[in-house]
Formats: sequence, structure tokens, C-alpha cells
Amino acid sequence: MDPSRKLNDIKIKMAFLEWYKKDCKNKGVGYYDSYKNQRATSDMDIAKHKKYLTNYWKEMVEEAESHPQKEGAYVRMTWLYAGNTYRKMVEPLDIAEYYRKTENRDYVKQGRSKHYVLLEKWWKEDCESHHPMDLLSKKRNVDGNFTEDSCFWAHVEEARFSCGLIKDFGRFGGGNEEEKRLCEGYLLWFERYVMEQIGNYALNPEVFVAGSSFMKWWAEFQGIVGSGHRSELAEYMRKGVYRKYGSDTVTNSPHSNELVFNMIPGNFVGKNGGMFGS
Repeated sequence: MDPSRKLNDIKIKMAFLEWYKKDCKNKGVGYYDSYKNQRATSDMDIAKHKKYLTNYWKEMVEEAESHPQKEGAYVRMTWLYAGNTYRKMVEPLDIAEYYRKTENRDYVKQGRSKHYVLLEKWWKEDCESHHPMDLLSKKRNVDGNFTEDSCFWAHVEEARFSCGLIKDFGRFGGGNEEEKRLCEGYLLWFERYVMEQIGNYALNPEVFVAGSSFMKWWAEFQGIVGSGHRSELAEYMRKGVYRKYGSDTVTNSPHSNELVFNMIPGNFVGKNGGMFGS
């Protein structure tokens, strides 16, 4: 395929995903949960666009790994910016597919594609450390930005799984005590992790939409720890502060896909176009 035509196709596919994300928001649901539940035709249609983009970026990452770029720092930065915009948009959909099969566990270690790992690694090494976004800018644009950690929803799913195991231990008795301790430890970590993301304005407000996987986790977690549990996240959620997350921010993000993908150089198109109850 002609390189310029392929690049145009990439822009179109990303535009479809951006539309899908906005359409889900208008319906009062996050695009992660919408794609995971597959209740609308649009949820199923978006899979073909996701597949096209994933194949493209897998090829790009493979080429970059095999033949490190010799171009200038600006060219590499714009390429990585586009790649990581793709990662933050598409990887949550891969996570949704992974956990749609209830027997799957630990996406980060067992299910994550290498091209996501490398895109994130290169971005942190080459761009993020040299061009960090200040906290005020992130706050102003939180409603339009992606959730920064593209594995966020995998952590949510693992936290829900941990809650389920702890409930089973309490309901049926016995069980593997070591596994229970691991689940408790994971939930302690997850609370701290979520508050860190909130403090850094690193989450999209869709996380707190009623009925989201995260809000389901919170309800399940509350059922385990009870009202006496004290933590920074517990106070944040119980007082309803999360409802104001992003409400005083600007809704238009400067990081539109049109801008991002217009920055991709044409020559990068690729060769083929204790606190728990028992």
C-alpha cells in the first residue's frame, strides 16, 4: 500500500475510536466497560479498527527495535507521541477483551503485548522525562486526556478478583491463607495506586461513571472492609469528592488525534504500508 494512503487510513481508524469514546461518554458509560460488555453494534464494529491499528503499530515497533532510528530527537519524539496516544487509547480495549474471558488473570504479566511494553518504555526514556506535563495543565485538560496508565483497567480487574477471593474465603471458610494474604496486600497497594493517579490527575473521569468496573470494585471492597475502614481513598470516595473530579477543568484537550497523526513523518509508515473480614 502507498505509504501516504496507509498513514491516512491510520488517522481515520483513530478518528473512529475517538468517536466511539465520545459516543460512550454521551451514553453515560466508559468506553472500556462498553467494549467489554459488547451490548451495542458499535462495540463490535470498533474491533476491526482496533485490529488494523494494532497490526500497524506492532509492525512499526518491530522495525524500530530491529533498526534503531538515526533521525533527530524531534522526529523520534513525535513518532513516540503518536505511538503512545495509540497505546493509551487501544490497550484498554485489549484488556477488556482479555478479561471478557473470566478465566484469564494477570494481564500485565501474562497477556500484555510486547509492543505496548516497548512503546511505554521508549516514551518514558526519551520523552516523558524530558518534557513532563505540569500538574496544572493536566488538571485543566483531565476530561479530554486519556487515563495515563494504559494498564489501569487491568489493575481494576485484578482488584475485583481479589475481592471475590476474599469473599469466598469468608463465605466458605478454609482456603489458601497465603493466597488470601496476597489478595489483601494487592488491595492495599491498589488503594494507594488509585490515590496516586487521582493526585496526579492521571485518570479520565469515565473511571467514576456509575456502574463502571472501578465503581463496582469500590462497592465490593466496601462490602469487605466495612464502614470502619480508614484510608485516603476511602475518605475520598465516601465523601463523594470523586464526583467533582474533572468538573472544574477545561473539556477540550490539546492532544487531538488529528494533531498527533499529522506529526508522524511519512517515512515511518513501515515496510508493508489484617483489615479484612474473615
